[in-house]
Formats: sequence, C-alpha cells, structure tokens
Amino acid sequence: MYFQINCAHCGKTLKVREDLRGRKCGCPHCGKTVLIPAAAVMGETSNAGTSAPQIQIDTKVSNAQKKIRLDASYVNSTNVSMLTSGLIGLSATVVFYMVTVALSQFGWTEIFWNRGWVPYVIVLMTFWSIAILGLKAQKLAKQKQAMLLDVLPTELSAEITIGSIDLFLGHIAKLPTAGKSFLVNRVVRGLEHFRVRKSTAETVTMMELQSDIDANNVAGSYTLLKVFIWALPILGFIGTVIGISAAVAGLAGSLENASDISAIKGSLNSVFAGLGTAFDTTLLALVLSLLIKVPASAMQKSEEDLITWVDEYCNENLLKRLNDHREGGAQRDSVSSSGVDVNVIRDVFSSAMSVYHEDWNRQVVEMNKATGELQVAFKTIGKQTEALQLKIVQSVQISESSLEGYFAGVQNGLGKLNDVLVSLGEKQVVVQKVEPTKKGWFRRS
Repeated sequence: MYFQINCAHCGKTLKVREDLRGRKCGCPHCGKTVLIPAAAVMGETSNAGTSAPQIQIDTKVSNAQKKIRLDASYVNSTNVSMLTSGLIGLSATVVFYMVTVALSQFGWTEIFWNRGWVPYVIVLMTFWSIAILGLKAQKLAKQKQAMLLDVLPTELSAEITIGSIDLFLGHIAKLPTAGKSFLVNRVVRGLEHFRVRKSTAETVTMMELQSDIDANNVAGSYTLLKVFIWALPILGFIGTVIGISAAVAGLAGSLENASDISAIKGSLNSVFAGLGTAFDTTLLALVLSLLIKVPASAMQKSEEDLITWVDEYCNENLLKRLNDHREGGAQRDSVSSSGVDVNVIRDVFSSAMSVYHEDWNRQVVEMNKATGELQVAFKTIGKQTEALQLKIVQSVQISESSLEGYFAGVQNGLGKLNDVLVSLGEKQVVVQKVEPTKKGWFRRS
C-alpha cells in the first residue's frame, strides 16, 4: 500500500510505502530529511487507483531533454567504475602506509612492512574493495531516495492508456535522478513497451523479464568483489609458502654452520623471520577478507531488497492501472478486494494458453477415444476371466471325483492285501529242492 505526502522543505509530492511510517527518509527532490507521518493524516492517498486532489502539473518538456534523460535510464544504476574505485583504493593504500610509517614505533606495523610483497597486495585489494562498497552505498542511498518519487501521479490520469503515455513520460523526464534509478528505468521500459505492443498481458510479461535482468545486473556488479574475497585468502597462503620456504632455507644454513655459535644465531633469526612471514600474512589475509565479506553480503542483500521494492511498486502503481481497452479494459470493477486486477490476470492467461488451446483440445479428444477403447477392452477381459474361472471350477470338480475313485480303489486293494497277509500268517510254507531230470546224453540240467 502506498500513500502520498508533501515534502516539508520543497513541497514536492512523494509516494511512500506504508511500512515507512514513522521513519526518516531523504527527499529525492531537495535531498533534505523528511519525517514520514506515523499515522494517517487528512489528504493522504492510500492507493494509486483512488481519487486524489487535482493539481496542475507542467508536463511540457523538450524532446532533447526527454531523450537524454530517458536514454540514460538504461544504464546499470548501481554499477561502479573499476578505474575510479581502483584509483581510490590505491590512494587509500598510499595514505595507509604513510600512516604506518608515522606509527612505526608500534610493533603491529611490522606485519605490513617486513613480510615481503604479499601484504602490499592484500592491503591494496582491501582498500579497492572498500572503495567499491563505498561508491555502491552512495548509489544505493540515492536509489532508495528515488523510490519516494511519485513517478506515475494519478493527477495526470487515473488510468494509463496509449494516449496518456506521453504525459507520464514528460513528467518522468523532469524528475531528479531520472536516468539513475531502477524504478524509473523499469517504469519507462514498461510504458514504452505498452505503447508499442498495446497489450497489457505482454507488458506484464516484459516487466517480469526486466525484473530478472535487474536482478542479474545487481548480482553481476559484485563479481570483482567476489574475486577479491576469494583472492585474499589465496594470497595469505602464498605468503605462508614463501615464509616457510625462507624458514627452511635458514634452517639449512644453521645446520651447515653448526660449529659456529654466532652463525647459528643468525640463521635462527632468518628461520623465525620466515615463520613470522608465514603466519602474519595468513592472519592478515583471513581477517581482511572477513571484514570485506560481511559488508559485501549486507550490501547485496540491500540491493536485492531494492529490486523487490521496485517490483512491488510497479505491480501496485503501473500494472494495475494499464488499460488497453480490451474486453471493457477501463472497467475497474474487476479489481478484487485484495487489489488484484482480474482483467490483467485473464489477459495474461489467455495469451499464454491460446497457443496450446488447439493442441489440448486434440489431445483431450484422443484421450476420450482411448478411454472408450480401454473400457471395451476391460469388459472383454472381464468376460474372458469369468469363462476361465468356470472352466477351472469344472476341472477341479472332475479332478476331485477322479481322485476319490482312485483313492477308493487303492483302499480296496489294501484291504484285500491285508486279508491275504493274515491268511498267510496262519499257514506254514515248506520250500524243497527239486533235482532236475536228465533228458538225453548231451543235455544238461
């Protein structure tokens, strides 16, 4: 929800979010601090679509002025010049080492001077990163101030149509920081796209794509910072390797001069110096990378929140007011109590679904046909299953009767065998050897 207030210093109209009530913000017109009222006061406008007092706004602006300011709005608004930030970082490094020279009586300054070339590079990258963060913080503050601008005043037109686009563009061209704001950039691109395509649905789609582009630009502006945060610990480890190498070389020299006590002392000093370089460079790199990582993450989170704020502003003050005169487009009765324009949503879904509507109808017809065929197949399978079940039952019955007859015959045979065995048990059987009879001269038994 947004409401309008007037700056107490310059009198310009500002459009403010509800969650900023009771806070102090910088006026984007005069730069002075403005206290946002903590409670609603008479004359505030709670929504972009509600009526507001009609005031006279001068929208006459030269074409050259409009072209310059609107063309400038296509620049990445929070990107920082690497050359400028690098020069600032180099200057800060020189000043820092001049200060350490003046404070050379303190022991902690040795970590920056007597540890080889690695600390110089670490300090330069650190101040370079700080310069980038400082410049981005200034631009982010201006971006937040620009969010208070009344970019699309309802006094010009309650709705945004093809005929009223020039009025809004003329008003935007006169705003301060018109060419350096994510908000103005997004609104100008949306208005220009709406002028060319004359479609609310396509404008909504384009605004979503522009939101992704802005988010990618914000993420890309932190590439060099991420490289520095990655490189600082690597430099610390390089210093560790250099220091340990020097210590090992010194230790080898002390072993060669083991007979000379004074030579051994000198070699041990080089050993300890190498170890000091190893540990101090690693400690310096890790501490400074941590000091950069934390504010860089906080800054990136603030810029991502700014992009979300711009999305919300465009949804509330631009997309809801677009009217392409399609299907009664100017009717605001379609806006629900939740603030969502049903016409806009319907147009978006219609344009997205129309491409696939014919294919979907054909697929639905094919699915219905396939469903009918499946039903017929299921009925046939059901009948075949019933017939097979009947045959199985009949086969089981036949097998059962056959088994009963077989078992009855077996039982009868066993009974007779039992009787035979009983009768044999009561008789005595004598087995005699019978001599074979001779049947001729040459025959054997």
